[in-house]
Amino acid sequence: MCGISGIFNFNSTDVNEAQLREMNRIIHHRGPDGDGVFVSGNVGIGSTRLAIIDLREISNMPIYDTENRYVIVYNGEIFNYLEVRKELLAKGHKFNTDSDTEVFLNAFKEWGEDCLHKLNGMWSSAIWDKQEKTLFCSRDRYGIKPLYYYKDNDRLIFGSEIKQILNCGIDRTVNDETIYDFLVFHFIDHTENTFFKHVHKLQAGHKFTIKDNVLKVSRWYDLPEQDVMTDTKNLYTDFYDLLYDSVRLRLRSDVEVGSCLSGGLDSSAIVCIMHEILHNEGKPEMQKTYTACYDDPAIDERPFVEEVIRQTNSTKYYLFPDLNGFRSDIDKMTYHQDEPYTGATVFSQWSVFKKIHETGIKVVLDGQGSDEILLGYFSFFPFHLKRKLLNPVKFIAEYLNGVSTTNLGYNKFTQNLVYFNTPSVRYRHVMKNSRSFVDQDFVVAHNRRDIFNEMIASTSLRSNRLSNLWNISLPSLLRYEDRNSMAFSVEARIPFLDHRLVEFIFSIPLDELIKKGWTKHVLRESLKGRIPEDIRMRKGKLAFSVPQKEWLKEMKDYLIDAFSNDFRSGKYIDQNKMIDTIRSGNYNDKVLYRAFALEKWMKVFELN
Repeated sequence: MCGISGIFNFNSTDVNEAQLREMNRIIHHRGPDGDGVFVSGNVGIGSTRLAIIDLREISNMPIYDTENRYVIVYNGEIFNYLEVRKELLAKGHKFNTDSDTEVFLNAFKEWGEDCLHKLNGMWSSAIWDKQEKTLFCSRDRYGIKPLYYYKDNDRLIFGSEIKQILNCGIDRTVNDETIYDFLVFHFIDHTENTFFKHVHKLQAGHKFTIKDNVLKVSRWYDLPEQDVMTDTKNLYTDFYDLLYDSVRLRLRSDVEVGSCLSGGLDSSAIVCIMHEILHNEGKPEMQKTYTACYDDPAIDERPFVEEVIRQTNSTKYYLFPDLNGFRSDIDKMTYHQDEPYTGATVFSQWSVFKKIHETGIKVVLDGQGSDEILLGYFSFFPFHLKRKLLNPVKFIAEYLNGVSTTNLGYNKFTQNLVYFNTPSVRYRHVMKNSRSFVDQDFVVAHNRRDIFNEMIASTSLRSNRLSNLWNISLPSLLRYEDRNSMAFSVEARIPFLDHRLVEFIFSIPLDELIKKGWTKHVLRESLKGRIPEDIRMRKGKLAFSVPQKEWLKEMKDYLIDAFSNDFRSGKYIDQNKMIDTIRSGNYNDKVLYRAFALEKWMKVFELN
């Protein structure tokens, strides 16, 4: 796990090596174990390294092929590198290291850009072909690892984090449309645009090349067209085998691997499968788990976590995020996130990775992605029920099951059904919330109904799931995961986003994913007898939460000060309304937090 940097000058001037090294220095936290640069005329690429596989200095980047034609920098892990390496050796390729980086490079040498389809992993990468004078950059299938870029007539600058690019003296104008989508719609990381007007992200499953001074961005991966499976006799066994193998691959490491453990279904499944794998392979079964805890039982997961600990005999690490820690770390957390984020829950995850770092662990497995692909969110339920409307008996049965499994009660459950299945109601709701303290001149100046419809107003369960995967949910969660983990030099691996597993899940009949009122039905069934039953059939979920409402009320004076002194977001936030609302204590904490996150971001990055 690492960070990468790059500069390509279209005007043929030489790359400033000192500037490239400064880009590396800015992301030293991503790779404190080594750094290096390659500069040749108008191109330069650099890397910082967090040593995970082949810890020797010889595996530091940049890495060159044996003929010295290609040079690579790369951020991520190729989990099937041993299998790909074996195939390349059979084709006559030579290796100087045992690293997965060199496997990536030789794979490119053998198969060109098509090598990406051979790789099972997470990455952002840059490869320079000295002979063809071509730069090739790519990002993994689902965007686990980030890559940002800036382009003008003279140069292209790219890196793992936006702050590297900002340091190169680019135009730091903020993006009003992105801010609108964030404040009004609660959208974030949903397009290629960032909060900086001139900085873009290479989207998941995309690549770009520069050849003959021409930049070409294109998509290299999308979910393959698949027929829905008709034979589901072995569905649960096949699913479990894929998940098991995904975890097994992600345990490949030359350093110790731990786990984030929230007590929910996904993280508990990973910890229990890790335990099973270690047992089956005759390795020490003790593993380390990390959990955010609270004194408030309404958001404390320890009763469930303890069940997993007993079953796996794991060494547990409990940490207690609190308001003092939040206020102490908020500027640093905002700096590492690069862009505003949607809620204080991010601090809970931040605290977990901070604890992981303090205990000397460099790699952990985490459960992101399961909800998006396995239909784990309640927002999927209305679309599921909509499919049953032509059969009243099935509709009523599934409606009653949903009321039971969600613990919402009839009134709340029905209200949510109407809300999530009626785009016009959702739109009126978000626009009403925006009037509380978003500047109305700013709102009137932007009509973003089309982007709202594109992201939210899906008409089917299939399209809604794709929107969550590519736009409105997973990209933001992966950004938080990457920045929070890498801020503390920790590599987070995501077993649920193994492309073999994802593609298999997308071939499963939808009625097997939500069944008898249970979301993630296939996962639950595959885990029978493998995880504690109370967790397998949990009705609610918390993940790593924080008492955001209570914290904001306790922070009243801090918030008023934030919107009074050195006020930066006046174009977007009505200052007087905001301060009056904070004093009243009567507000939607989610909307308020977004405004606070925006103001804090503008201060930290010195924006106007």
